[in-house]
Amino acid sequence: MPRPIKYNKPRTIKFSEVQDNTLNKLASFNINVAEFIRQAISEKLQREKIEIIKPKEKNICPF
Repeated sequence: MPRPIKYNKPRTIKFSEVQDNTLNKLASFNINVAEFIRQAISEKLQREKIEIIKPKEKNICPF
């Protein structure tokens, strides 16, 4: 039986030189960089969930 694919939506992102060096250092400490990035994105979305979901206020101008 094949294993179900958990992550099947690819995204391409670019990192600065400093960010790349930092991620390489994390990898040298045996930290899964892909999982680290997924977790960071998930935490960021949870923190800003209210701002993302709330409807934009329409700017009402009588003129």
